[in-house]
Amino acid sequence: MKKIIESYRRKLAGEDGWVLKRGADLRIALCYPNVYAVGMANLGFQAMYELFNRIPEVSCERVFLPDAHEMQEYERTRTSLLSLESQTRVRDFDVVAFSISFETDYLNMARMMQMSGVPVWAKDRTVHDPLIVMGGAASFLNPEPIAEFTDVIGVGEGEILGPKLVDVILEHETKDEVLLALAQQGRGFYVPSLYDVSYNDEGTIAAYTPLAEGVPARVGRAVSAESPKEGSLRRAIRRGQKDIVEQLKRDEVFAPSTTIFAPQAEMGDRFLIEISRGCSQGCRFCWAGYNYWPPRVVPARDILAKAAQWRGKTDKIGLVSTAVCDHPEISEILQGLRAMDYRISVSSLRLDQISEELLDALVESRDQQIAVAPETGSDRLRRVINKNLTNDEIVDICGAVFDRGMLTVKLYMMVGLPTETDEDLAEMITLVERIKDRMLEAGKRFGRAGKIIPSLNGLVPKPNTPFQWEAICGEKELKRRLKWVSKNLARIPNVEVRAMSARIAHEQALFSSGDRRIARVIEAAARLKGDLNAALRETQVDVAFHTSRRRSYDEILPWEIVNSGLSREFMQREDERAHEARSTAPCPSVNQCTRCGVCPTTWLADAPAALVQLQGQTVAASPSVEAHV
Repeated sequence: MKKIIESYRRKLAGEDGWVLKRGADLRIALCYPNVYAVGMANLGFQAMYELFNRIPEVSCERVFLPDAHEMQEYERTRTSLLSLESQTRVRDFDVVAFSISFETDYLNMARMMQMSGVPVWAKDRTVHDPLIVMGGAASFLNPEPIAEFTDVIGVGEGEILGPKLVDVILEHETKDEVLLALAQQGRGFYVPSLYDVSYNDEGTIAAYTPLAEGVPARVGRAVSAESPKEGSLRRAIRRGQKDIVEQLKRDEVFAPSTTIFAPQAEMGDRFLIEISRGCSQGCRFCWAGYNYWPPRVVPARDILAKAAQWRGKTDKIGLVSTAVCDHPEISEILQGLRAMDYRISVSSLRLDQISEELLDALVESRDQQIAVAPETGSDRLRRVINKNLTNDEIVDICGAVFDRGMLTVKLYMMVGLPTETDEDLAEMITLVERIKDRMLEAGKRFGRAGKIIPSLNGLVPKPNTPFQWEAICGEKELKRRLKWVSKNLARIPNVEVRAMSARIAHEQALFSSGDRRIARVIEAAARLKGDLNAALRETQVDVAFHTSRRRSYDEILPWEIVNSGLSREFMQREDERAHEARSTAPCPSVNQCTRCGVCPTTWLADAPAALVQLQGQTVAASPSVEAHV
């Protein structure tokens, strides 16, 4: 145990900004089900740490999956899982809250609960065990595979859910009272134990039946409306309506950003800040675009204010967004950051949004690599997935990047798309060759050559996207396609191929598309130290039923217990248009549009003219806060 504590204290010594609050009424262990280096790069996790610790009655500490050396020590000494800040046993906290972004981390969630000594199954826990909460992106994508592990699931965005969760816990005496009160909110909190799930003879879901009065048939998604809607702000700027622009940007909003400076973590040398949420393009495979609709932005003023506060700690900043250049004030943001001498980076860029101003900023930052996403080499397949670009346009855009001396480009590409043929795969090779040739042409002027790095992934159909009814490409066939593309790309000079395995894609599909019955697989796999095949043999679960069949439009889908706000009719229509290779115009983000249904059924229906509904929570720090800055 001593070595574990020493390892944790070394991590804390290398950080700047963590807090430890003594004597709080409510103690929350905020868990990221992956190792420290990965978890500390997650903005949602850091945002919840900040939000919880803003509340005077709450003390929030972090917990991570131990790294390899720590895990050896945990197993050798049989030590119960500990928190990072105070090295307290996780099972001694009042609330254990998991922030889960990726379904593959469901295994790690179960493993961490096993290590902590908290019963994995909710039905086995008593009043003496902590309340188990799950939130994060996976919570409103498809929480069903871990529903029976969890007391309550936060459905939606943490800026709203975190403070409300705390309020309800502090206002009620017993666990049962807390759970019922949360479920009766109607939006934002899903309590799995208050629903009975019945099945048809063929194994599909027959019904979700609420087990208590006031519990909704479906749980609405809670959406933060602190940020102005992207299209409204863009329109007001374009029309020169200065009073409306100021009204939209009037109040300070909560911008998730780096809270703890942790250079040991991935991307830990830079300040990360979310500048917008959601994407207007409607790419049919993209869960992030659909699940964060409607698109919203953080005003430039708030982004630049936070950046100024952090400039003394680092000269590197990462702008986090699904669509960086869709921000109506991106020019003001870039000018402000460049004036502060920040070195600017972005995670990836949509090809049709690369502006000269952004490229200049990236060149100034001495970025030697840029990541873009053609997705496929076939113009036809891009219409299938609703990505409205041609190969000629992609080559021209990459050329603009190369002409500025940025000669290394990472290309995100997918294999296994609906209606895909071998001819489509061959076009991927041709496109990469064209991009490589354009890179070498530009490289002659700079006296050096760069690299083209195709990153190949198998398509995993995601819940709450138009592809949610699709089957994943069979494992053997997906392996064949990935191998064929990788082999042919690897023959091209200056091309470095990276490819995921077909097996990993199928594991993701099981955890993303499964129902409650998958919990048995997850529990067994965690108990068997990650051996999924052994877990499947033990549980006898039919994987193909969950991953390899085309679902009927009439079928009740496991994740539909969560109401994303997107109409089923819209999603079905988009899936049908995909099979016809027909594209759909981007979300207009203008006025009152009911095409997909998300705006009128979520926060926009009751939003004031300013489209700012909820304000950031401002609370005084507890006097017993031990700050480490």
